[in-house]
Amino acid sequence: MLRRLRLRRSMWAAIAVGILSAPAMFGGVAAAPAEASDLLPPPDVDPRETLPPDPIDAETRQILNQMNAIADLAPEEFRHLVVSTANQYSVDPRLIAAIITVESEWDPAVVGSYGELGLMQILPSTGTWLTGLANLKEYDLADPATSVMLGTMYIHYLLKEHANTQAALAVYNGGPRAAATASTNRYANKVMRLYQNRPGLLVTLLDRAA
Repeated sequence: MLRRLRLRRSMWAAIAVGILSAPAMFGGVAAAPAEASDLLPPPDVDPRETLPPDPIDAETRQILNQMNAIADLAPEEFRHLVVSTANQYSVDPRLIAAIITVESEWDPAVVGSYGELGLMQILPSTGTWLTGLANLKEYDLADPATSVMLGTMYIHYLLKEHANTQAALAVYNGGPRAAATASTNRYANKVMRLYQNRPGLLVTLLDRAA
């Protein structure tokens, strides 16, 4: 009797194993889909919202903001040129826009009383020196891009050489001797008024130093 019970138990155990292994034996049988309650809950925060901002988008926004900041001084056709060149030489674009407004009123064909050329009214002798520094073999001082590039390079050099923006502007217009009377220099004062007149913006530390 005991032997028969053991045989029956072995038989039922074999049947149970066969039932459990049936899906593996017949590949066409798929597992039942998981209930919705078994799925992972959605994250509390959208992962896309935690991504850092696209550096290209940030740079574009900065350029657009800088172009808007000189819109009261610079014609639209020259704004991107001024901003991109000023950023290249780490100079405030508004300072360059103020210089051009006083120097040439944005007329690239104007020629000064001493032979100054282009938007930033660069003397040919100064142009020769600057183009040597920039390693330019051929150049046209009346070309807007060339004038803005050389003039901005010169201002960058003068800002590093002199104590404040006022002195740098005086030297830009009148040569090295003008630095001694920079505080009363009419040209420098005129440029500074335009530079500092920023509706809705605070005066920068660079302006305060002047």
